This record gives sequence, structure tokens and C-alpha cells, in this order.
Amino acid sequence: MKHIDSTMPTNHDRQTIEAQTKKSHNLEAMTLTWKEPPQIAPVIDKPLSDLRVAIAASTGVHLRTDKPFILTGDSSYRIIPGDVDYSDLTITHVRYPNQAAHRDLDVVYPLKTLRKMAEKNIIGEVSPVNISWMGHVPRVDVLIEVTAKQIAETLEENQVDLVLLSPG
Repeated sequence: MKHIDSTMPTNHDRQTIEAQTKKSHNLEAMTLTWKEPPQIAPVIDKPLSDLRVAIAASTGVHLRTDKPFILTGDSSYRIIPGDVDYSDLTITHVRYPNQAAHRDLDVVYPLKTLRKMAEKNIIGEVSPVNISWMGHVPRVDVLIEVTAKQIAETLEENQVDLVLLSPG
């Protein structure tokens, strides 16, 4: 590795900064605006020890038998059973540093922790249905208009009271 003594930016540094600035301006142009204000969840009128809790994570976790996520961008989701063995799970996502997650999946998908909380009656139970998707979603409109609605319906059908969001 070549060591550069100077702390002044090089021409390459300047070009990189300019390219990143252009990219960020393009991202601003793609900013979504909401058609309606977001809904506020109703107050939960029962104790945490009575709640069914699910995980929803943008970490790319899925069953080894599932179709892997598309690494170039994927707005689909996968269902993770609440009683799944961690050896049956894998990660298809390269857009975050996931080395720690490969060593201990609970870092990004804390099902074991939720199970321990249920055993200690801190929460009522772990949902039999948990959700995962890949955080790299170029078609955010599809994520919001289609996928998020499907996820919400799935969680409602499974009488989930509370969702723990893990962004990875």
C-alpha cells in the first residue's frame, strides 16, 4: 500500500467528492412525497407481557430454502417462522457490513433474544410469522405501495401486536 504524506486532497479525491455530490443531488430528485400523512398506531392497551411480537428487518435474512434476494435491488420479502432454527437461515445482502451477522444472526435478526424474553414473560410470545426484506430497494415506490401493504396484512392476519424493526 502506498503511503501519502500530504493531508491535502488529491485530484482523485476531488473527482470522487464531485461524483458523490452529483449522486446525492440525483437522490434528492428522487425523494418521495407522501400522498397522505402517515397513520399513527393506536395505543396498545395491554401489557408487554401479553403481546405477540414479530421482527421486521431490512437485513436480507431468509430461509436457506427460499429464493435469494436479488442483490442489485429487490422489493420482495420473506417470511421467517418464529420457531426456525438459525442454521436454516442465511443472508443475501451485500450492502451493509454483515460479517458480525454471519457470526451471530441475533445481531440483526434477534429471534433468540425475543424467545428468551417470551420465556421470561417479558413479552407474551414470538409471532409465528416474522418478516425480512433486503434494504437495497431501488424501487421504493413498489416497497411502499405493494410490499409494505402485503407485510402489514400478513402481520395483521397473524394477530401481531408489536413489531420490532431491525435495519441491520
